[in-house]
Amino acid sequence: YRDTVEKIRDMLKEEGIPTEILIGQAIKKGKGLSQKKQLEILRRFKAGDFSVLCGTQIIEEGIDVPAVNYAIFYEAVPSEIRAIQRRGRVGRQMFGKVIFLLTKGTRDEGYYWAAFHKERRMKGILYDLKEKTSKKTLLDWLK
Repeated sequence: YRDTVEKIRDMLKEEGIPTEILIGQAIKKGKGLSQKKQLEILRRFKAGDFSVLCGTQIIEEGIDVPAVNYAIFYEAVPSEIRAIQRRGRVGRQMFGKVIFLLTKGTRDEGYYWAAFHKERRMKGILYDLKEKTSKKTLLDWLK
């Protein structure tokens, strides 16, 4: 995935779009960023030094990435929780947009729809739970 992130960054830079990458700390074949370097990249992103931040899974959770207006995901995930977390990075301060790059007939397409249906089922369960519990009073719970 790191190679893909680097290729995307390079393609965007060739088009004149200021771009940096944010990847994890694991050192693999000389790749990986120290925590200090990660924080520096995030600081520069917040400051507006570049407009596009390409990253691996590290961007999805555990790091505060501010003011993200668009996210383009090139790998689908089968987990509805992870899919929600990914989308949660976008549009915190203003309307945002999420785009998924999928190839028809691949595992990624299956993962995308699996997460979509799981999330819809989860929302239905939460709605039903809210409807059932909102009609009860404190006295009903104590009886």
